[in-house]
Formats: sequence, C-alpha cells, structure tokens
Amino acid sequence: MQEDISVVIPTYNEREVIAGTVRSITQETVNLKEIIVVDDNSPDGTGELIKELSKNDLRIKLISRQDKKGLPGAIAEGILKAKGKIVLWFDADFASVPGTITRMCQDFNSYDILLLSRYVPGGQDGRREKIRVLASKAFNSFANFLLHTKTKDLTSGYAMARRDIFDKITFNGIYGEYFTGFIYKAEKLGFKVKEMPYICFSRQKGVSKTSQNLFQFIRYCLIYLNYAFKLKFNIACS
Repeated sequence: MQEDISVVIPTYNEREVIAGTVRSITQETVNLKEIIVVDDNSPDGTGELIKELSKNDLRIKLISRQDKKGLPGAIAEGILKAKGKIVLWFDADFASVPGTITRMCQDFNSYDILLLSRYVPGGQDGRREKIRVLASKAFNSFANFLLHTKTKDLTSGYAMARRDIFDKITFNGIYGEYFTGFIYKAEKLGFKVKEMPYICFSRQKGVSKTSQNLFQFIRYCLIYLNYAFKLKFNIACS
C-alpha cells in the first residue's frame, strides 16, 4: 500500500511514554504523512513535549483541547484534521513488535478497515491483570453473540481505516466502548473488515486510564454492556 498515512494518538498524562511511541512510528517503513497527537490539556506536560518533538520533525503535530473531553472525541478530532487517505489510531502506550505498522499496511490491501485482534489465531491477550483479560474476553463473546458481528475483537482500539469511511460513521461513547459501535456500524454498512493477530501486553510505563480499582472496573463493565444493548436495539448512543 502506497497511500499516505495519518497516525492519530489521543493523550492525557502520557509524557512518560509518548516520545518512545512517536519515535517507533517514525522508524516504520511506511508513507507517513503525519503523526497527530490530540492532548486533553495534560497537566504532566505531554503537550509541551510534543511541541518540542515537532521542532525536529514537521510531521509531528499537536492538537490541544482545553477540557478533558474523552477518548472517542479526541480520536474523532484527530481524524477530522487528518490529511492522509488512510488513518491509523491507537493509545499512547502502544507496545508492539517493531514493524507492526508496516505489516498492517501490507495486509490492508483491498480492505476498508484493519484492526489488531487478540481473538483470532495467533493473537493473544497477555496482560498481567487477569480480571481485565477475563472481562474483556467475556464482553467480546457476549457482544459477538448479541450483535452478530463477524469481527471477534470489538474492543481492540488499534485500527487502520480509509479516511472517507468517517463521512458515514461517527464515534459515540465515553470510553473504549466506542470501538464496538464503530465496527458494528462498519459491518452493517458493508465495509470490509480484517483482523490481524496481535499480542496485547500490560503497559510498561505510565498509569492505565481504566479499571484502577474494583468500583471503577465494575462501572466500566456496565457502561460497555449498556452500550452493546443500545446498539442492538438501535437506541441513540451518547
């Protein structure tokens, strides 16, 4: 695939990891148009660090949002500003084997969406937090059954898509559940979706934005389940 690629990374307090992530992207052998970091006014100086990095590489761009508006909105804003024909997005702590993005581009071919998947042969959820691994697998199995999706990993959050898809699909949700809606709508509209095996690991640096305690974990589970039911019964998702 020779088309230009825009990479979108949403951030909030990711100063500890973002430089390494950006560096790894620039080392991939792809037609990189730009790296757009959408920062929700991080108090740890993430935005300031991106400004410094952009002085040495004009492909690195910063979008600063003054209010902490959430993950789906940050990604959507980055995609809206993207100039590449292909958009790739993932979390700031993206940990992968070198060359993963290059392989994604090679596998993209005639597909509309390609996502990294833990639940196809060769993929694995290798996170240390076993309760999160179990909950993720349970939700995906339930959502697959409820929504009748062909895609197995509905909470991946690591994806590549053609830019023009977003003229027909918008992101809804508060947290990572937006991805379930995105894939569900894409399949309903007839877009071609491909899953590429991926081994997911626990983040090595920084602090996870989700499930930091039992109460929060249960809250997220309920939000995800509620969102899946809204999709099933065509109830407007916020």
